[in-house]
Amino acid sequence: LSSPRTTMPESLETIIQINDNDIICGRKGVALKQPGNLAYRKIVGLNKELYATCRKNEKLRVSKSIVAAMRDVGGRFLERVDGKTSLSLVGQDEDGSLIVWRDIG
Repeated sequence: LSSPRTTMPESLETIIQINDNDIICGRKGVALKQPGNLAYRKIVGLNKELYATCRKNEKLRVSKSIVAAMRDVGGRFLERVDGKTSLSLVGQDEDGSLIVWRDIG
């Protein structure tokens, strides 16, 4: 018997409008300058010492509280539906295709 797999369901809603509190998944492109990403990195930085010094069973609680804080101000954790890295948040990509996002939970 294999153990049941737990995964977070991805949103079926497609998103074409980004707000300032959204966190864009990625390491480059618009993710570096997006206001939501800057706020997220600041909160992570403020909690770094707490996370590093807390017990293993408390680490998940710290992580979840950071995500909840971002969601409380309307932030969504977004990735492009097509998996590409974005140079733009809205509109069309370099090849003319519409840039579409999904909330990954």
